Amino acid sequence: MATESSNRDWPDDLLIEILVRLPVKAIIRFKCIGKTWRSLFETPSFVSQHRSISNKNSRFLICHAGTDANAGKVVMRLFSDRTLVSYQDLFPQMPQHIGYGYPVINVCDGLLCLCNSQSTIALWNPATREFRLLPQCNENISHIIDNCGQILGFGWDSLSNDYKVIYVSTYRDLEENTYKRHYAVYRMRTDSWRVLKGEDVEVVDNLGISFRNNNTCVNGVYYWTAFNLHHKVLAFHFGNEVFELIDWPTVPEPRYTDGELCGLPDDRISLWISNFDESGTSNDVWVLNNEGQYWTKLFRIGPFAGVFRMFGFFNKKIKDGVKVFVEAINGQLLLYDLDTQEFKDLNIILSTVWHLLEVYSYEESLAAVNKDRIQ
Repeated sequence: MATESSNRDWPDDLLIEILVRLPVKAIIRFKCIGKTWRSLFETPSFVSQHRSISNKNSRFLICHAGTDANAGKVVMRLFSDRTLVSYQDLFPQMPQHIGYGYPVINVCDGLLCLCNSQSTIALWNPATREFRLLPQCNENISHIIDNCGQILGFGWDSLSNDYKVIYVSTYRDLEENTYKRHYAVYRMRTDSWRVLKGEDVEVVDNLGISFRNNNTCVNGVYYWTAFNLHHKVLAFHFGNEVFELIDWPTVPEPRYTDGELCGLPDDRISLWISNFDESGTSNDVWVLNNEGQYWTKLFRIGPFAGVFRMFGFFNKKIKDGVKVFVEAINGQLLLYDLDTQEFKDLNIILSTVWHLLEVYSYEESLAAVNKDRIQ
């Protein structure tokens, strides 16, 4: 690395070891020092190194439906640390192109993928404040009326070193008076969509797919809960852009839940199945093996009275003691410690529109969004 006058006495490798540990806000401020530093901060190796370190200091992004003055909006709170006390309100910073209402939200590597009810899709890095509006992916569909639902998936494809979006839209064709689906994959580097048809979508075309935001991406595969005659898990592999249908664990079909998906701290996918009876709510947590061939039951939580659902891990490492998020029937967000069997009130009252509440693990990132910074 060529040196500027300001760092002439510093060995390059030591300087990089220091800079890569700085928060994004500081790195952005240091870009003005010179072209060499600006170029360093935008190299893929530096961005990747910074992301690896940032992943060890993840925070929580909690999204839920607003009330009172924020009614009709989604409230996005980025907490400063894991005490869940002080937070930054992200809603005022949300790009105006997304507008009001309840957008579909995906989070990956410090980037947010947002889609509003008008099928406007955008990528946003809150840390760098970069924003990209994606091109329309259904502009060639004629006779569209009644956009009846949108499914969104966003993640990193290590095979192509690129971020991708999988988008599924259900609409009514006015000319044929039938409901159809439109499937497309977006690639950030080319800023283009590829439409999926025929054999590419046979496994999913007549499948009910959960539109909720709790679906997640793990190791380049995006997962949704789904349903045909039985509960399923639908997977989309970003590498080869192929759908896969995965059976549920061998359990009785739940009557009041579609299950929830959550990434485990060791980069595996887990399925949370709630059970309701006279004693309260319990939750079975199942883990999918790395080949996606079978499920293993990790543990059961509960039953507890006064609990609506349980979802997601608070801690990054299970060996440190398992803590999970809990939504109480009265709308409180709680934290349950499996070791001490105690609940902690996080002093956050949730909206009654429960499916809009999601908790994401968030690590600020230098990942580029603007076209002129993509390498």
